[in-house]
Amino acid sequence: MDQGGATRTELLASRAQIALAERGRDLLQDKREQLMTEFRATARTVVAGSDALQAAGAAARVALDRARARDGPDAVTSAAFAANGHVEVEARVETIMGVRVPRIENRPIGRSLLARGYSLAATTPRIDEAAERFEAEVDLVLQVAAGEVRLRRLAAEIAATTRRVNALEHVVIPRLISSRNRIQRILEEREREDHFRLKRVAMRRDPRSRPQS
Repeated sequence: MDQGGATRTELLASRAQIALAERGRDLLQDKREQLMTEFRATARTVVAGSDALQAAGAAARVALDRARARDGPDAVTSAAFAANGHVEVEARVETIMGVRVPRIENRPIGRSLLARGYSLAATTPRIDEAAERFEAEVDLVLQVAAGEVRLRRLAAEIAATTRRVNALEHVVIPRLISSRNRIQRILEEREREDHFRLKRVAMRRDPRSRPQS
């Protein structure tokens, strides 16, 4: 057996490396669990928002069809151009277990009748309802999109953390344990050889300790 590089110091160093790798694995597992908790919470919000978005979209299209049928497409188109506006979105970053995760928020899209920009005298309650329904839909679109961006970032970090955990669990730690065991076997064998050598020396010095024939 090759006994090169097998010392008590290296055995202690090998044990320290194993302990360090195991602590790293445990910390990564804790990190992954925290990220999974946030992922599940965000996913529930996104799923609920998606369901609400489908319902809001259907309601908006019904209201639009009703306004077009009763008030005419020209009146609806004119009101739509007049109600043209912009959406304000705020993006910031949160840190979860050292991971920078985006949080995107928007101001409420819904506006009052006077804030939409069209003339109340030239529109009808049906057009007002269609505008209100579409504003609610846009609000939900932004919320769901923000949640999906957050989910993608969390999913990518969970996957990367899982790869690191697996590398430690199935590659690094087994390799370190194998190295430790090799050093330990060499040291034990060396200790047995030294013990046998000392016993032989003692027998040579004291003939009475030799076995009787």
